[in-house]
Amino acid sequence: PTLVVKMQSSFVGQRPFAVQRVSMARPSRVAVPVIENRVALRFQRFGRHKLPFYRLVAIESKDRRDGRPLEYLGWYDPLKKETNLNAPAIKKWLGNGALPSETVKNLLQKAFVIEPKPVRVVVPKVAVKV
Repeated sequence: PTLVVKMQSSFVGQRPFAVQRVSMARPSRVAVPVIENRVALRFQRFGRHKLPFYRLVAIESKDRRDGRPLEYLGWYDPLKKETNLNAPAIKKWLGNGALPSETVKNLLQKAFVIEPKPVRVVVPKVAVKV
């Protein structure tokens, strides 16, 4: 409904500038798909000041970083460069459509859980002899 303001010529029985509802044709409603929360694979930070330790978790994308995860998938210690990953569970979540964060994606590529991006070899033109 659209609101229309009409001026009244006299003040008898009505207020000036009374608001009246005027019915207009509505546009047809289109079925819009509702996007539910998607699952993200990301890190939760643990440890203390300047001594980070991360857990890899499957969590709904709209939940906060340290919220309750759907499943724990492993951990990563950046100081010791140690990693413990549950590869079958990670592949299951990725197969179901979970999206990893950039950092998690890089870690999974280094651990060969997912296929690493192809290495592009650039040969300088000087080195190529025809």
